[in-house]
Amino acid sequence: MFVYALVRVESGFDPRAENGENRGLLQIKPRAWRAVSSLPYETSVWNWKANLEVGMDSLSALKNSLVEKGVFSYPLLWASYHYGYDYVAAHGFDMSRIPRPSDPISYKLWSGNEHPIMPPK
Repeated sequence: MFVYALVRVESGFDPRAENGENRGLLQIKPRAWRAVSSLPYETSVWNWKANLEVGMDSLSALKNSLVEKGVFSYPLLWASYHYGYDYVAAHGFDMSRIPRPSDPISYKLWSGNEHPIMPPK
């Protein structure tokens, strides 16, 4: 449910979504892609299955980094994915120092709601 909500926020479920360098369902940047995948970015990022797989690998790497620091929480995972791990680290892994998002689903993720939306039946 967390990833489902993330896909909704990042791309609106559009596998062809593009925003600056961000591409696909999970709006992955080239650097983030290359950090966890050997697949070619430009061709594979548009494949929805590859995009989800690489996005999940990226989330897993972020979660592991947060766990190693002893600070894992879903709000920090969301913030690390949305703003970048370095940004979150620079703010002391303190959600009170991470800007409150205006998007209602992002706000729920920021607040700790791991299941802010339900998929269709």
